[in-house]
Amino acid sequence: MYNFRSIAANDPIFIKTRDKFKKDLDDFQQYAQMMTDEAGKAKTKSGKASSYARYLIRLIIFNSEANGYEVNNLSSFETLKQIEKIKCSNDFKIFNRDANHFYSATLSCYLAYVININSLDEEVEDRELNQILNDKINIFEEEDSYLLTTPSRRSNRSKSRESYVYPRNFMESLEAKKRGNWLCEFNPVHKTFINIKNNKPYVEAHHLIPMAAQAYYENTIDFADNIVCLCPTCHSRIHHAIQNEKKEMIVELFKKRESFYSNYGIKIDIKLLLSFYGIL
Repeated sequence: MYNFRSIAANDPIFIKTRDKFKKDLDDFQQYAQMMTDEAGKAKTKSGKASSYARYLIRLIIFNSEANGYEVNNLSSFETLKQIEKIKCSNDFKIFNRDANHFYSATLSCYLAYVININSLDEEVEDRELNQILNDKINIFEEEDSYLLTTPSRRSNRSKSRESYVYPRNFMESLEAKKRGNWLCEFNPVHKTFINIKNNKPYVEAHHLIPMAAQAYYENTIDFADNIVCLCPTCHSRIHHAIQNEKKEMIVELFKKRESFYSNYGIKIDIKLLLSFYGIL
């Protein structure tokens, strides 16, 4: 049972929790400020990012009191999912509403923060996947492989270079390119070049629910219906564009796949997907 209440910043339990997670909370606040700046939704020195950090402290306290869960690492998916359980409480819905939904906004920002921490190694692995797939695509096209059509438990992370990442099935990415007819799914008129390895347009595979979010799910997200076929420019755009341009792509691509995810035991909506990309 959650004891939802107002907890002042000078309350001993608030101070103790803040001091315990000072470094992580500072990193979270910096991330929240970066997201606010990129979105252009707040005036300079609005205090929104620092408010998120204070509300996260209170969420940690509520969770620890109710569940006896000892939080040690704010950047882990285990901690994220434990704290997110608070959303299932009917009392939270009322408490959150009375707080102008600042607690739910904090949770969304916290989710994006954890995804962001895990994104760097996974994005490097994605680039490696596309390089290998395009360099050896004529070899992969001759192979037979089982493609997922039903829910499948995710694999464990494995060592790749100096980090641990989730493995990818090259054949799932190849299947996505075939289904996309070797054209950019965001805009089929986008021109690319002919790949010398298979004499087809050069395109790249991108997991729409990013692999950085894999630990958020018990089932794998590495299946062809979650992989989009993009020209190199659009692939860079979905990673690095300003938020309005990135959001346009994500919404359009998600519309084409929204109905498929339940087949694989994956719960997703556009709001959650956007938060995976840091769009709140």
